[in-house]
Amino acid sequence: MNCQWSHNRLARTSLAIFAGLGVVLNAAPVLACSVCYGDPNSAMHQGAQAGVLVLLGVIGVVLALFVSMLIFWTRRAAQIKAADEARHGVVGTSRTRFSHSHSHSHSHSHA
Repeated sequence: MNCQWSHNRLARTSLAIFAGLGVVLNAAPVLACSVCYGDPNSAMHQGAQAGVLVLLGVIGVVLALFVSMLIFWTRRAAQIKAADEARHGVVGTSRTRFSHSHSHSHSHSHA
């Protein structure tokens, strides 16, 4: 059973390699579109350049907003931590809301 599986896998891999080689070796030359191949001073070329610049601007604004959000969250977390430490008088330890429930030992001796 294992030998049959490896034979099928080898056959499929070989077929994929030969098909890929056939496509690469028989590829026709690709001609550029009229924007890339045409006149750089044409309206179509200038419009394509303007479109690329607008999209780059949008991406830049989104990334800048994302970074500013992360900076805001970092500063806000530091403010909350400082306020919590000032309120509880604890510095350098993390306090959870369940830390007080296990702090009292309840030992009952039954004689």
